[in-house]
Amino acid sequence: MTHHTKLIAAIAFWPIFSIAATVYSGEFDYKQIQSSATYFSGHSEKEIDRLCKSGEHATNDDLAQCQHREFERAKVRLDDKLKAVTARFERGDNFLKTYDEKPLAMPYFVSAQVSWMKFRDSQCYAETYMMGEAAERDIYFWGCMTDITQTRVNELAKLLKDWSVH
Repeated sequence: MTHHTKLIAAIAFWPIFSIAATVYSGEFDYKQIQSSATYFSGHSEKEIDRLCKSGEHATNDDLAQCQHREFERAKVRLDDKLKAVTARFERGDNFLKTYDEKPLAMPYFVSAQVSWMKFRDSQCYAETYMMGEAAERDIYFWGCMTDITQTRVNELAKLLKDWSVH
């Protein structure tokens, strides 16, 4: 094939490749996605529970929002544990401050939590993007976010439990 023929063929097929992009093409920012409550507005909790549990007559978007809903619930549990752990670190740091002792623990916990969030987000994006333009991509992403978040909830619960023993 001559150089001109290759160029003409590339130009002829360019629109096909351009049109082939899907909603699953490229990167996305999960923080910009509407809440599951907004997505499911107009439906009762019972209806949503049934749809999410059975998956019957559910679209991929429905299933993704069911997983998103589970992540939102895990995030509430995480926020509750973070409040309790933060309060415990603050009490400990305040005690140390009365004796002018250093280093304080809270800055390290905050740094650890920020790093954990970056890890969770990056891990789930990596695993999701590895799938390519799969229609199940959003379902998988929210499942990953939920699993890693729940693991962190369990870690913080164990930390609180260990502190209560001492």
